[in-house]
Amino acid sequence: MEKFKIIPVGVVRKGDGEDILEIFPKFRDAADGLHEGDFIKLILWFHKSDTLEKRRVLKVHPHGNPQNPLTGVFATRSPVRPNPLAIYTVRIHRIEESRIYIDPIDADDGTPIADIKIFVERLDCPARRELEEWELDIENARHIGKLNLIPRISEHLDELEEVSPEEFTALIVGLGSKTTYLTAKDLADLIKFLNETYERLPVEIKDKLKSQSS
Repeated sequence: MEKFKIIPVGVVRKGDGEDILEIFPKFRDAADGLHEGDFIKLILWFHKSDTLEKRRVLKVHPHGNPQNPLTGVFATRSPVRPNPLAIYTVRIHRIEESRIYIDPIDADDGTPIADIKIFVERLDCPARRELEEWELDIENARHIGKLNLIPRISEHLDELEEVSPEEFTALIVGLGSKTTYLTAKDLADLIKFLNETYERLPVEIKDKLKSQSS
């Protein structure tokens, strides 16, 4: 099997009541767009479990308790596994240059950071998902301000004849880690409200907007 490399993008530092993700300078730009209060998926490389002996372990007693039956590591959160990756969902307290402050986690000082990804509710909490990925019109998704707008694929389905506008999920609205779903009725009401709000804008502002779009 061909081997591949994971290049650390930073390390964990232990703080007083909070931990710090110290991002290496060459990867600092990758953190642009993260904000205080965001939830992130933190992927670490548990380097102290990176030994030939530990990486050969395929079954463990969950929680290290011998009274628990041996269980395959893929069904546990054990740090001992073929590839000692650890995944956390944490909230960002604040960001100071290349240092991201988070809640304390059970990682040692100096633990390498393999990757960081924004937490997305519709992807990371599938029990709350109202639409599957194949139902989404990803090509026509838009980022407007801090909003991530993903429409539903607009295909005609015979069974939709019996679905009311109040039941048909038409749009996913993401704001940071939060996700909400708008029905066709919600969307129509929102469009009406936005049009009314736009009409109430000062004439000078509307003129500037028109000149920008022309």
